[in-house]
Amino acid sequence: MARSFDIVGCGALLGALLLSWPLAAGATQIAQWSFDDGTATDVSGSPSSYDLAAVNGGPDMSAGFARFSGSEASPAFLELAGFGGNPTWTVALRVRAQGVLDQGSYQGIFSNNTSSGASYSWQIESAGGVYQFRSQAGLHVIGSATAVDAWDEIVIRKLSSGDADIWFNGVQVEPSLGANPGGLQFFRLGSNRNTSAFWQGDLDDVQVYDSVEAPAGLFGGAPVPEPSTAGMLGLGLVGLVRVGRRR
Repeated sequence: MARSFDIVGCGALLGALLLSWPLAAGATQIAQWSFDDGTATDVSGSPSSYDLAAVNGGPDMSAGFARFSGSEASPAFLELAGFGGNPTWTVALRVRAQGVLDQGSYQGIFSNNTSSGASYSWQIESAGGVYQFRSQAGLHVIGSATAVDAWDEIVIRKLSSGDADIWFNGVQVEPSLGANPGGLQFFRLGSNRNTSAFWQGDLDDVQVYDSVEAPAGLFGGAPVPEPSTAGMLGLGLVGLVRVGRRR
């Protein structure tokens, strides 16, 4: 009996070791702009740095986030040629409206190109106080801005070459776009695709990945761990040992 217990204990230990064994990471954070240092420097640590360039002086970043004026006369925003196309990606950002919620239509928050006619172009926008994801595949509502001066969290994930989903404040609001949303040709913050509508508000903790990331944990919450192959193998070994005891 004591010997059987030792076998089960060894199986449990092996399972625990396999669960903690480091696996090769397939995901890469392409870029992250925290604005904590008052600049639009990419703080992701990725080998390819994406420090955003300021257009017309850019937004005010002195408070540790980017505050866009929304001025149509002298639009100030941030942009840079992006990562390009990829079969999967995640774009996450914290957004906060200033002034009024309803600022009109097509008010650009984050866009991936410089023309709405470009192939697979898309944008995150504010329209009448409602955040939307607009692409050549169609228009999808993200959610209503909580309030003036209140932060909201938006996550767009390209799940495959033919689908994507949308999350708003930790809730999946669109499980399937049913179409290819596009790529990451440009990183443009504070402007729409046509450089014709400019949103008045704040952006913070903007993150871009080349993979499908779990929304939980992107903004400081506890991520939901996904079972690894090694971990499942370890648990399976424990189960086999227990079955062997019963025989």
